[in-house]
Amino acid sequence: MPDVVVRGAALAAPCRAGAARCRVIVPVAAATPQQAAALAVRAAQAGDIVELRLDALGELSPAGLAAAVGAVRAALGPAPLLATLRAAREGGAADLDAPAYAARLAALCESCRGQFDLLDIEFSAGAALCAGLLGAAHAAGAAAVFSAHHFGGTPPTDAMAGTLTAMADAGADVAKLAVMPHTAADAARLLQAAALAAGRRPETPLLAMAMGPLGAVTRVCAASFGACASFGTAGAASAPGQPDAAALRAALAALAGCGAI
Repeated sequence: MPDVVVRGAALAAPCRAGAARCRVIVPVAAATPQQAAALAVRAAQAGDIVELRLDALGELSPAGLAAAVGAVRAALGPAPLLATLRAAREGGAADLDAPAYAARLAALCESCRGQFDLLDIEFSAGAALCAGLLGAAHAAGAAAVFSAHHFGGTPPTDAMAGTLTAMADAGADVAKLAVMPHTAADAARLLQAAALAAGRRPETPLLAMAMGPLGAVTRVCAASFGACASFGTAGAASAPGQPDAAALRAALAALAGCGAI
């Protein structure tokens, strides 16, 4: 990871597979920068990392996105911040094609240097755009979270492991995969894929989860299979199956207490 990634590097290091503690990420979604800032304070109290869901904003112009990041940063102080603009093709609210999506994130990196610690970059944007955004994130002092989301089902195990591995090989500082299980076996395969990817690329922190009720267990036990963090709520969930942050933290502590993570 380049030396320019200062706060992002400090955040990603403890998130590596095998770290002593699995981090809790709490999402914040609001229509205005002011509302987002107020929710972010509560989220920071509930978890370790605040995720700002920029796609929930009523104003998705570069200026609107920058205003939201600035307001949340001012409210959070030094608390870690993950900036996410989730496109509709990945289950979010931003109706942007890949070039427009990449342009928004590149502008955010330019205008908000040093104001966020991690940047979510959708792997489906393509190799060229992801490479450019990786560089932009690093120049802004942030770690890059390459992400992929499958709301329609759970891909084959080898494909899931391959996606996480490909993210690592493309330079991701953190690799994230979320899938929708239709059976308990699907959720189990997500965990297997995470373990395979963690074994192949142990230097890259992973986020891996199955969504919905069938996948809820993976949000707790994925840490035992290589995941460095999990998502919990302090209000509205940003994806199906996210548990209350306090309950998630208690469950993770219980697993750590018995040596499972």
